Amino acid sequence: MKALTKYRKVLMAVVVLSGLALSSCQSSTPATRIAAHPAMFSSLPATQQSLVKQGRLAEGMSRDAVFLAWGKPNSVPYQAYRDGKNIERWYYKGYEPVMVMNDDPMLPFYGGYYPYYSTGTMFVPYTTAYVEFVNGRLKSWARNMNP
Repeated sequence: MKALTKYRKVLMAVVVLSGLALSSCQSSTPATRIAAHPAMFSSLPATQQSLVKQGRLAEGMSRDAVFLAWGKPNSVPYQAYRDGKNIERWYYKGYEPVMVMNDDPMLPFYGGYYPYYSTGTMFVPYTTAYVEFVNGRLKSWARNMNP
C-alpha cells in the first residue's frame, strides 16, 4: 500500500512539473505577439490591424506589421541597395523529418569488429516562406513552400 502511495506522489509530481514546463512554452501566434507588443500594434493603421489579427499580409505593410502577423524570421540573409532602393528579405524555415540509416564502418566489439547499422530521424531545414521589403515596405511574399 505504501509503495502505491509513493508511486502516486511521484506520478503527481511528474504531471505537475510537465504542466509547468508546457505552460511556459507559449506558441507564437498573432494574438500572443500583439499582447506582447501592444504599442507596436496600436501604431498600425486600422486596416493593417485587422489583417495582422488574421495573420495576413498586404503590400505596403511595415516590418512591424509583418513581424506581428507572421512572427520573427529565422534569417535575414539578403540585404542590398539596388537602383536607389533598400531591399531586404526575411526567410521563415520549417524542418522536414527524414529517416536515415547510419552505416558506420566497423565498431570494436570484444577485440573484434561487427557491422553496426542503425536508423534514426534527421530534421532537414527548408524554406517555408519569405517576405521582401523595398525601402522598409512589404513588396512581395510567398508562404507554404514545399521542400
